[in-house]
Parts: sequence; C-alpha cells; structure tokens
Amino acid sequence: MKRFRSFLIFFIPFIAFFFYFTNQNEHNHSTANASKNHTDHGYVEIPEGYHVPVVNMSVTQDQSGTWLLKVETNHFAFAPEKAGMKSPSYNEGHAHLYINGKKINRLYGEYYNLGTLPKGKNVIKVTLNSNNHGALVYKGQPIQSSIVVDNPS
Repeated sequence: MKRFRSFLIFFIPFIAFFFYFTNQNEHNHSTANASKNHTDHGYVEIPEGYHVPVVNMSVTQDQSGTWLLKVETNHFAFAPEKAGMKSPSYNEGHAHLYINGKKINRLYGEYYNLGTLPKGKNVIKVTLNSNNHGALVYKGQPIQSSIVVDNPS
C-alpha cells in the first residue's frame, strides 16, 4: 500500500503540471483548443493601392540528408519584432510553414531547415501572414506557395 501511495503522490502532481503546461501554449492544435488554433487568426484582405506580395519557395536536400527550405518574397518584408500587433499589415509580417497540412512553425526569414521528411510525398506550404497573424489574401486568394517533395528514403 505504501508503494501505491508513493506512486500517487508523484503521479497526481505530474499529471496536474502536465495539463497545466501543455494548455498554456496559445497555439496548441488539439481539438480542446480549437478556438485558439492558427486557422482562427482570420484573413487580412490586401486593399487596392498596395503592392500585392508574392511568395515562392524551393526545397533541396543537403549533404547531411536533411531538407532546406528557401522562401523568396516580393513586396513583403519579414518583421519578427512586430509579430502579434493588433493592427493588420499588408507588406510585412511573417510566414507560416505547413508540412502535410500540419502547422510546423512561423518563419521570420528566408531559410528554414526542415530536418528529415517522412518517406514518400510531402506537401510543403508557406503562407504569408500579417503582423496580427491573419493570413494575407488578395481578392479572396491566399498569398501562399506549395510544393510537393518526394522523399525516396
């Protein structure tokens, strides 16, 4: 009985801390936090009179076997110091990186090491986002780029 009690003394606080800390991330993708996931940031429609940003990307495998993403933009500047501002921005902000439909990270610059990719076809998508995290769109079309990377290994 003492063993079981010792186990509970350890286990209950562990579970409490686990749930507390995992729920503190405002970008948690669980269904319990669906109202806080990245798709809820909404959209930022680029008004007439602004240059429409363009994003292109390429993915190459380096000598170590990991994959390197290169993001190139026109009429858009990365502004990591302004991420989270309340007001929208149209020609600056950050990007969101998705692999096979799952959000992986924010991007604040031109290069990102994707690490290893699962075997087979992988859809890599980058969206441009306003400083307020809204996905940039022009005439209803998202400003994004996608590529399929076939990893044979």
